[in-house]
Formats: sequence, structure tokens, C-alpha cells
Amino acid sequence: MKKWEIVSFILLGLAACQTPQQEETAPTIEYIKRPKIKNTADIPVFDYDWLTSEIETYFLYFSSDSDLNQLDLVRDYYALHAYQPHWIDISDTLQQAEYLSILASAETHGLDRNTYHYDRLATNLENLSFFYFETGKINYQLWAESEILLSDGLILFTEHLKRGVFDPLSNEDYHYFISSKDTIFFPFGVFYAENLWSFFQNLTPSNVQYKTLQNEYLKRLKKPESTRANRDIDTLNILRVNLERWRWHPLFTESDQNVVYVNIPAFELYVLKADSVLMSSKVCVGIKRPKTYATHYRNYLKNPEKTPKPRHNETPILKDKITYLTLNPQWRVPSEIAKNEILRNIQKDSNYLSRMGYHVYRGNVLIDPHSVNWNAITPANLTYRFEQSAGELNALGKMKFMFPNKFSVYLHDTPSKNDFLRRNRAVSHGCVRVENYLELAHTLLSNIPKYNIDYLRKTIGLDEENIRQLKTVNVFLNPPISVIIDYKTAWIDTDGNLHIYSDVYERDLLVLEALQK
Repeated sequence: MKKWEIVSFILLGLAACQTPQQEETAPTIEYIKRPKIKNTADIPVFDYDWLTSEIETYFLYFSSDSDLNQLDLVRDYYALHAYQPHWIDISDTLQQAEYLSILASAETHGLDRNTYHYDRLATNLENLSFFYFETGKINYQLWAESEILLSDGLILFTEHLKRGVFDPLSNEDYHYFISSKDTIFFPFGVFYAENLWSFFQNLTPSNVQYKTLQNEYLKRLKKPESTRANRDIDTLNILRVNLERWRWHPLFTESDQNVVYVNIPAFELYVLKADSVLMSSKVCVGIKRPKTYATHYRNYLKNPEKTPKPRHNETPILKDKITYLTLNPQWRVPSEIAKNEILRNIQKDSNYLSRMGYHVYRGNVLIDPHSVNWNAITPANLTYRFEQSAGELNALGKMKFMFPNKFSVYLHDTPSKNDFLRRNRAVSHGCVRVENYLELAHTLLSNIPKYNIDYLRKTIGLDEENIRQLKTVNVFLNPPISVIIDYKTAWIDTDGNLHIYSDVYERDLLVLEALQK
């Protein structure tokens, strides 16, 4: 399969940010026309004041025992509106069917319609309408409950389409750090919608990949449950999980004319511009944290001075701006790597530091590494820091691509070229290693003639047989370019084929459990 096929829907998603979404036609609603009572004089007048009183009573006496998901929001809305009913029209069965159809449409997004009280409301409205038109009896308490359940269901459905069910920002295990500032949620918006179908359609992610995953999900969902194998169920769940991921935050915005996009499970990077793929590359990402991480982390918190902090090298999911490139970078070794790896290598090989081009510092003072008794040093009392000179052996390779983030994560070259031959390329300390780093640099700097391919090759020593002393150079982008590091385990290519990637960090289950609650 060609790489451009994999990313085509990302590009379509970028375009969708700039093109208004076409409004879908509301589905045909089937409903039962209720027979009127023969003696119209016997039809009681529906007392909306009585219904208002029952709604207020519900919040005064029964709400603490209710099944409302958005109790505070629903109560606040009705309190602000003097407990007047908003949805209920006892004589309009078509309208009631429309409300139920909207809640039922949750299934098309991989959501459970009963999260929004569908079955309970369907039963309530069926019985209430039947008894009213057949017997003339009115159960105001049950009408009030139905009004409130409908409000709760519609508010929750609004939030789930706008921001998702699972909140990755609140779950440290997910390692998700994309800003939520573009997903402001106005909970009462559904009450002011002129057309409910259009309202919910506009909440749906505009990215075309969402639509194609949704279609694939529905196609597979139509298969009878009795004939579904475990593999079919697994695929449906993976599709549900990735639909949910697209709902969290709008990854591509109108300002993103150029984007560097990394998909962790696919181990791929793409540079996108408008409707074009400018280049692509294999990447290596952070290694999965060990299964014992949680236990070790708890032990570390109890005694941080004597217990080493456990490694967490999974690449974070984030969006930022690449502001500059460093050619021939030096590497200041992070403390955890120094304690867990460098020290161990020194104790095994007394020439390790000089052979690998490391300098040793006590504070800011350069010292002779042979003046230290390294066998007497432990991870707990290591106070020295290490810097690796630019060169062929440097862990960052010949180039790194910088964007500000609290994890000190960036894109970079690597001397470990064989890692790009692996099927599972989750092998780094958290940064993203880029196989085609030179092509990436040339692509990002293409609008600045000074930094052409010849300049880049010469500066990093690729055009010289005898590599001279390499000089570290910072090259700034103008303008900075968005970088998105993402996590998607399902993808649809341009031919409509579904691709499932390995859940390398085992995060699908976290999302699926939230969807199944």
C-alpha cells in the first residue's frame, strides 16, 4: 500500500476545516398515529402548570435518587426557566419520535443509546401517549420524569459528540497533552437549536476520516450478532475507540496550512500542506513502559530519595509548533538516562565516556572522568552530568527539530539506523527518531533559499570525506510549523480498506472501558 493513501484522509480533514460541512437530511421517522378518544368532550385539558409543579417537585424530592448523568446542569436549566417544560408536547407524537431518533443515532457513532435513556424514554412516551389518547388519563409525574430524562440525555449526547466520552487529559496513563481550548462546551445549546438534527450534525467531527470510520463501523455492525466471530467484535471495538479519539479535540485547525503529523502506532511521519503530502518517513517512538511501572512509581513516591524514579518513555500525544532546527546537536543527557544507563555503561567499560564522545561536568565545571571512582557511584548519589559532542556517535544524530514542551521531546536523527528495519519501532526514550531527517529539514526550510539542501549537507558534514570539527548551528523556521504527535490504531485508505495498527501502548482498552460503562 502506498504511503500517500494512508494520509489522504488527514489531508481531507485539513480541507474540511476550511469547507462548511454539508447538512445531512434527517432520516424518515416512523411513528404511530394515536386514535383520538371518540367523545372529544372527555379529553382532559393538559395542564402545563401542573407539569411545571411536578418538574420542580422532582428536583426538590427525587433528584438525589435519579439516574441523571448531568443532574446539576439539568437542575440549573429548569431553575433558570421557572421549571417550565421545554420538550413535552403531549399531542405531537411525531416530535416525540424525532427526539427518540436523535438519541438512537448515538449508535452510529459507536455510542450506546441507553447512555442517554433511550429505552426508558421510549417506554415512558409510548405508555403516556397511549393512556392519554385511549383513556384520557394523565400521569403528570411520569411526564415530568420524561421531560427531565430527555434533557439529561440530549445534554450528555451533546457533550459526548463535542468532547468525547473519555477524557484523556484527566488520565495520566494516557499521556495525552493536546490543548482543549478549542472544545468549549455550552451545555444549554441544545435547548436553543432551531433544528435538532442540524445541531447534532454540526457537533460531529468534520474530519473525513471520522466519516469513513463511521461508515466502516456501520457496515460491520449490520452483520448479525449470531454470525460475528471474536475478530469481528474486536474490529468493531477498535473502530469505536478510534471514532472516540477523533471526538476529543480538533487536531487540524484553519491556521494549520503546514503540518508535521506523526501517528505513533503506524510508526510513520508525514509533512502535509493543503492537499499535498510533501514527504513521509518511518519513525521510531518511545518504548512502552513496563507493566511494573505503577508499582515502582508508588514506591518511588513513598521514598524518592532512596528509590529511583521508574522510566516512562512512552511518546506523549501533543500538538505544538516546530520553531527551529539544530544541526550537529550536542546532547545533554537527561538525569534519568544518566542514572539508569550511562552510569551502568561506565562501570562496565572504563573507556565508554571517551569512546562515545562524552564530557563530564560537576555543576558547570568540566572534569576529567578518570578522576572519579565510578564504581562507588550509585543512581541515588550521582551528581555529575554528561554531554555528548556532535558527531557520528551522538544519540541525536546530525539534526534535531525543536518545539517547546515540558517533556523535552523532539524529532531527531539517530545513529541507530537498523531500528528502522524493525516492525515494532517503539524503541526510543520518548523522542521521535526520523529516518528521512535530511528530507524533512529540506522540506520545512524550502521557503528560505539560504538553507537549501547543499547548505544542509555541507553543514552536517555529509559532503566531506574527512569530517572536520562540526559546528552546532540553530536554524529558525519562518513561520513555525505545527507538529501533531497522535495515536490512532484504525485507519481507512483511499480505496476504502481498513488498516488496524498494533496498540503499541495498550491504550485502546482504557477508551473502550469508558465507552462500555
